[in-house]
Amino acid sequence: MKLRGKHTILALVMLFFGFMLAFSYQHTKALLNEDQIDSADWEKEFYYRQQLIQFEENNNQLQHEIDQARFDILQLENELSDQTEVLGNLVLEKKDLQALVGELPVEGPGIFVSLKDSAFIPTEENVNQYIVHDRHIHMLINELYSAGAEAIAINGQRIFHDSHIVCIGPVIAIDGNQYPAPFVIEAIGNQETLQESLELSGGVIDILVNDQIEIEIGKKSNIQMNARMG
Repeated sequence: MKLRGKHTILALVMLFFGFMLAFSYQHTKALLNEDQIDSADWEKEFYYRQQLIQFEENNNQLQHEIDQARFDILQLENELSDQTEVLGNLVLEKKDLQALVGELPVEGPGIFVSLKDSAFIPTEENVNQYIVHDRHIHMLINELYSAGAEAIAINGQRIFHDSHIVCIGPVIAIDGNQYPAPFVIEAIGNQETLQESLELSGGVIDILVNDQIEIEIGKKSNIQMNARMG
């Protein structure tokens, strides 16, 4: 009986140790599997983090390049705008010069001045003292140019910087073309300035009146003048 009891106790002890060994093995195996899973997950997470960091760096670099490109485009637009403005001003200046020398037709508001020989000439007086002379025309034209006239015409013929105006008896010859009185001088420009410059006390109008010239002056809303021919 004692021997059987010992065998029973020994069997129970061996069974217990076997159970503990099996449990320890399973537990260790589970821990190893968990470690392997954790290690794989960590490697994946590390890889994704590195990829994310790389993407962020690339994105920052691209954003910097985009900002630089926008800045370069803005600079280019400003330069083109400045060049366009300069070119526009040059074109306007060229047109102004062409209009001034008569290469382009011109039109705009202005004034007209009509000069006529005196209607009354005393018999004992010299008739030349009562008619319009080329000096009267020159004096009037010079005053109009001084007042800012952009273009001037006499009886429809445009006057240029090299035009030749001369008195031939009762007519005026302009670049070889003869015109009888009345002589209508038209000037394009600021109407108020042009007219006021002629009507100054002791100015052109007063001189013409003292020379017995009949004068009519007025404003025109639009005056057209052709370009120089040839």
